[in-house]
Amino acid sequence: MKSTKNVINNKNAEINAVALFWLEEKRKSKYWDLTLNQVSILLGGVSPETYKSWLKKASIENAVELNVDVIDRLSLLLGIHKAISLSSPQGYERNFWNMGINHPIFQGKSTKEALLEDPSVLTFSVVRKYLEARTL
Repeated sequence: MKSTKNVINNKNAEINAVALFWLEEKRKSKYWDLTLNQVSILLGGVSPETYKSWLKKASIENAVELNVDVIDRLSLLLGIHKAISLSSPQGYERNFWNMGINHPIFQGKSTKEALLEDPSVLTFSVVRKYLEARTL
């Protein structure tokens, strides 16, 4: 009989895999236009090889263990995506991700530029809260 903890850990590993697949889809040029190195930066400075190995493991096992920092970053990126999607006209998400924002948080930079310039979890959180406030 599986313990409840093992079932929860397996479910979390499955969710991690889905989140990585989502990010890999958003990385494409038609969405966020992120290079492999840029995704690695957004995930806390993991190597591109580590990111690719996570994707490979997720595709084989439909699950992957990630540390809390990476999970937090994926969660914040999902929230940023949601806020951008809610505040931009349908089909213009990429424009809103890449468009400069005249606000002290961004200093004229785009969401993409701001996150890559200072990829701290605090920056992710502040950007998410700002973008979410625009959807209200």
